[in-house]
Amino acid sequence: MSEPVERDESGTVSGEFTLTELAEILVMIRKKLLKVFAIIVAVWFISFAFIADPLVLKIKHDLLPKGAELIYRTPLEGFMLKMKISLALGIVAAIPYVLYIAYRTLKERTDLLKNFEFTRGQFVKYGVASVLLFIAGVAYGYIIMLPIFMKFLFNMAQSEGVLSYYTISDFIMFVVKMLLVFGIVFQMPLIMILLVGNGIVKYSTVKYYWRHVVVAIFTIAAIITPPDVLTQLMVAGPMVTFFGISLAITKLVYRNKIKQEMEMEKRAVKVAEIHG
Repeated sequence: MSEPVERDESGTVSGEFTLTELAEILVMIRKKLLKVFAIIVAVWFISFAFIADPLVLKIKHDLLPKGAELIYRTPLEGFMLKMKISLALGIVAAIPYVLYIAYRTLKERTDLLKNFEFTRGQFVKYGVASVLLFIAGVAYGYIIMLPIFMKFLFNMAQSEGVLSYYTISDFIMFVVKMLLVFGIVFQMPLIMILLVGNGIVKYSTVKYYWRHVVVAIFTIAAIITPPDVLTQLMVAGPMVTFFGISLAITKLVYRNKIKQEMEMEKRAVKVAEIHG
């Protein structure tokens, strides 16, 4: 015979979601997704109307090597380029709210972030820091890295006797993707402070595996750049530098916490040696 099913006072099966609770969760998700969609659409519309055209002209003026030409491959290419740029800006604008939703959901319904606590003031502080770091990364890529990068690619084509005709969509989207990479890389100090400060990752663990991180960084740089040592170093250099800066800043900010963790690890080792 099957065992009796335990029910609570309301008659529902204990330990399981009721249909009402499931419906409430689905409604909450739908409302939040509608807000995300609204942010993307609003920024998409504004960018398409006022930002995309000046942005394309600015990138063309600043980063297109002298002697290279941009072409349209299809009649709708310019229109679709504006749509892609506007959509990308809309998605970037929605990311902070998506991260906030993910944080609240994981915090309220799981134990994954039980040691991770954010006040509204901290959220604003970290949000501003993240925006500033992203702008710094984009500025580095736009002012320093990409002019040299694009010039190198153009000279390589010239040395092979090939004319440089880029489709406007490929050229602009390549620049946008590279700038996004640099903007994300410059988030590294903030990410490490958050992880170590909230006990998700130990500082000693990150420090122990620093060689693995450096190898991974150079691997990524080799994948996203042409086979040129100088260009790879210009991409990997800031990433490695920011990793080192992240370690230093994290150690400075949480020096007391890191010291306590090191003392606890030493005690654990001594206890293991005694029992061993």
